Amino acid sequence: MLTLSYPYDPSLLRSAILLCLIAIPITLILLGIDRRVLDDETLWLKPLKFHLSLAVHGITVLIAVRFLPEAWQTHIVTKIGLSAFGAVIIYEVLFLSLQAGRGVRSHFNDATAFDAIGGTIMAAGAGVLVAVPLILGVALAIAALRGGLAGIAANPLPFALALGFILAGWLGGQTGGAIGANGGPFVGVDPTSGAFMPLTGWSLSGGDYRISHFLGVHAMQTVPIATLVLLAVLPSSAVAALTLPLAGGWAGLTLFTLARASQGLPPL
Repeated sequence: MLTLSYPYDPSLLRSAILLCLIAIPITLILLGIDRRVLDDETLWLKPLKFHLSLAVHGITVLIAVRFLPEAWQTHIVTKIGLSAFGAVIIYEVLFLSLQAGRGVRSHFNDATAFDAIGGTIMAAGAGVLVAVPLILGVALAIAALRGGLAGIAANPLPFALALGFILAGWLGGQTGGAIGANGGPFVGVDPTSGAFMPLTGWSLSGGDYRISHFLGVHAMQTVPIATLVLLAVLPSSAVAALTLPLAGGWAGLTLFTLARASQGLPPL
């Protein structure tokens, strides 16, 4: 049975997750009472989406590390990686909340030195949020492959985790880089008009890199969760055979939406 007892102290990452869980209900309250709008979007909606995503990311990483050999869990690289991951989550939660409270953008805002420096730090932190899953995914893959194909056939979940984390690091970095290079998520569309998806705010009338970015960074949850669902209805050997196609399909979907956005086209 999987437990969250650790041979080391991931207190910074745990604190980051706790901060997200505290920030979520507070942000929901502010979403209801603060009627200010920024870029035609309710001011506190963006921080809420980030708090939810960062909480899920932190929990996923915390669980995934338990699938590594114990000696790797206690390695200095693992400790540094988890601490950096937690530190970035804490910074992003605080900075996003502060900027929302000020009524200004958190991303692509150089109106003041504070905004520019704060956004630059956040952009650097985003690199950590994709680098750590990529490195962890490679480590998970090595650990899973050490058991051979027979081990993967008997329990495909660790390999599915590895693929999900590798995809999240690769695709998260690629799609996030596209947003940065473009100076924002929109391509060929006026962000103040047109059709937008409820809650997410994604554009349905033009290119929006946020769709592919969401799919990319959340591969670390999607691939292993889909594997768990398949394990409930299929033999483990059959699920193991489907793991690579499943990951490849998710990567293909992400790259498809990325290509559509780069052409200024909606996802469908």
